[in-house]
Amino acid sequence: MVACENNHLDTVKYLLRAGAAISQKDIMGFTCLHLATKLGHYDIVHHLVSKASKHINCQDDGGWTPITWAIEYKHKEMVRLLLSRGADVNIRDKVSSWVRFLQCQWFRKSNRPSDSNC
Repeated sequence: MVACENNHLDTVKYLLRAGAAISQKDIMGFTCLHLATKLGHYDIVHHLVSKASKHINCQDDGGWTPITWAIEYKHKEMVRLLLSRGADVNIRDKVSSWVRFLQCQWFRKSNRPSDSNC
């Protein structure tokens, strides 16, 4: 997790080859994918989803998925990447917030044309 948090792509690659558990969670329920997404480490996120896309919708202890963090921190390219890899925007967090709502808010604030569901 430290390698993901500190944007050390080569170390992440090495650890994954050595058998590191990509789904391991920290005390807040974050996986490496949550951390890298929240911090905007695009290359690491790209590598992680290319190796283990089945974890793309993993929820942390608050129910947030990596795409929720990407939207929250306005990492636009990260949002696009996660959507292209199958991130689900219909997942609700622990307080019933909806990723789709955050996504629509993001579209409106960035003056981008939104989709018809917003």
